[in-house]
Amino acid sequence: MRSLGRYGPVPASTPGVDSSHSIIWDQMPTPPQLNGAVMQAEPPVHDSCSNDAPFTSIDFAPDPKLDSYCWDGQAELGVYGGKHLNLTQYPWIEGFTPLYGNGAWPPSFTFMGPTNLVRPKLYLYGDFRTAVASNNNVGNSQGIWANRLNLDLDFPITATERFHMFFGPLDQGQNFTSVVVDESRMEVEDNFDGWDQNTDTMYFEGDLGYLIGGARGTDAPFDMPFAAGLIPMVLQNGVWLEDAFLGAAATIPAKNSPGLDISNFDTTFFAGFKELTTDAFSVDADDAQFVGVTTFMERRGGYFEVGAAYVDDPADLGLDYFNLGASYTRRYANLLSNSMRVIVNAGQDVPKDQRTADGYLLLMENSFLTPLPYNIIPYANFFAGFDRPQPLGRLQGPLKNTGINFESDLLTGYPFLDDSGNDTYGGAFGVDLLGGQFDRQFIVETAVLQAFGDPVGRIAPGDQYALGVRYQVRLGNAWILRADAMHGWLENSNDIDGARLELRHKF
Repeated sequence: MRSLGRYGPVPASTPGVDSSHSIIWDQMPTPPQLNGAVMQAEPPVHDSCSNDAPFTSIDFAPDPKLDSYCWDGQAELGVYGGKHLNLTQYPWIEGFTPLYGNGAWPPSFTFMGPTNLVRPKLYLYGDFRTAVASNNNVGNSQGIWANRLNLDLDFPITATERFHMFFGPLDQGQNFTSVVVDESRMEVEDNFDGWDQNTDTMYFEGDLGYLIGGARGTDAPFDMPFAAGLIPMVLQNGVWLEDAFLGAAATIPAKNSPGLDISNFDTTFFAGFKELTTDAFSVDADDAQFVGVTTFMERRGGYFEVGAAYVDDPADLGLDYFNLGASYTRRYANLLSNSMRVIVNAGQDVPKDQRTADGYLLLMENSFLTPLPYNIIPYANFFAGFDRPQPLGRLQGPLKNTGINFESDLLTGYPFLDDSGNDTYGGAFGVDLLGGQFDRQFIVETAVLQAFGDPVGRIAPGDQYALGVRYQVRLGNAWILRADAMHGWLENSNDIDGARLELRHKF
C-alpha cells in the first residue's frame, strides 16, 4: 500500500514500468524524461543540526561464533516453550470455516461490501444432559431418569451478522423425555418434538452501522448492534429478565459522560410482542406485549444496571403494570464483592387482593475475598420481598440466584424452596470451593426463608429452611459429572428432599 510521500500525495506507480517497492523519488529517470540531458548527482540532504560521521568498525557488533554450537533437534521442536494444542471438543457440524482451524483463512467475499467481509460458518453445538433423581416434593415421592438435548445452530455470515437458533428435541415446554417411577409404577414419558416456540429461540442479529458502511464501501459510520426474531435476553444477571420472546432489541454502545463521571455506558431499547414468560397474567400470558429500556453504567469503581418496562395485559383485566429493575455492584477494600438489587412493580388497576405484579423485592448478594480468592469463596445473600413482586420475564422466580436451595435443575423436578419473594425474607449462606485447576467444584449451603403477612393467598405456607450440597467435576474435555442433595423443612407443609446424579456431554 502506497502512503503519503515526503512532499505530499504520491501517485500510483505505472504497472510494468515503475517498481511498486520503490518510492517515487528513488526511481531512476527514463531517457525520455531526461530528453538528452545528463543526470546530475546531487549531494545528500540532511538536517542542518546533524553532521556526517566517519565509518568505524565498532559501529556494528561482531558476527556470532558458532564453533561450539551443537544443533539440538528436540529443542527446535519446542520452539514455543513446550506449548501444545489443548485437546478440545469440536461441534457436531463445522461447515464452510472450521471452528479450530490451522493456518490462514481463505479470502473472504465482498458482496456485502468491502468493509463488511463475508466469511460464512455453520456450526451445530450444545450439550446432552442425562440425570437420575429421587425427589420428594411436598409428599409426592418419585424416582426419575430424565434426558435433555440442547442444540445451538449458529450461522455467522460476517464478523457482526449471524443467524442463530436454539432448540431442544427431547422436551415439550418444561417436560422432558424421561422414565418415572411413582409408587411402584413405571411410566415412560415421550416428549420428543422438533422446535417449540415457548422454550426455543430463532433470531437474526447484526450491527446496523456495519451494514450501512459495507453498502457504502466505507467504514461503519456508527455502532448499533440489534437483534430481531424470537430472541433471548438476560438482564441484571438474569434476576430481572432471563427469557426468550418474539420481538426486537437495539443497543447504543460504548458511550461516556465526563460531566457525570461515567466512564462507559450502554443503552438498549427492546420490545416484545409474544412469548413472554411471566406469572403476572393467568390468562393468555404468552400474548403479553411490552416495551422497555435498560442501561449499564460504569462509574467510580462500580457499575449500575437500570431497566424499566411497561407490560400490557393481554386479557384486558386491568393487570397492566410497570416493572423497574435496578442494581449496583462493586468491590470494597479487596474484602467484599457486593451487589444490591431491587425490583419494583406498580400500576395494576384492580383490588389489592387481585393484583399479580405489585410490590417490591430487595436483594443483597455478598461474596468474601479470602487468601485464595479464586478457590475459596464464602458467600451470604439476603432478600426481602413485599406483596407480589415479579421479574419482567423468567421461568423461575426472582430468588433463583440467591442460592442453590432456591434453584431447580430444569430437568428432573428437583425440589427447592419458595423462590417468589412473596411476603418473605431470608437468605442463603454457604461456601463455594473450586479446584486449583478449576476442574471441580463443591458447594455447601444453608438457606432460611421467613414468611410474614396474611397467609391467605401467600405462596409459601410458612417458614422454610434447607441444607444443600453440590459437587461437580470435569471428566476429560467433554464430560461433566454433577451430584446434588438437599433437605428442606417446611412449616405448615410436608418436608421436601432430593438427591440427583447428572452426566453432561458438551460438544
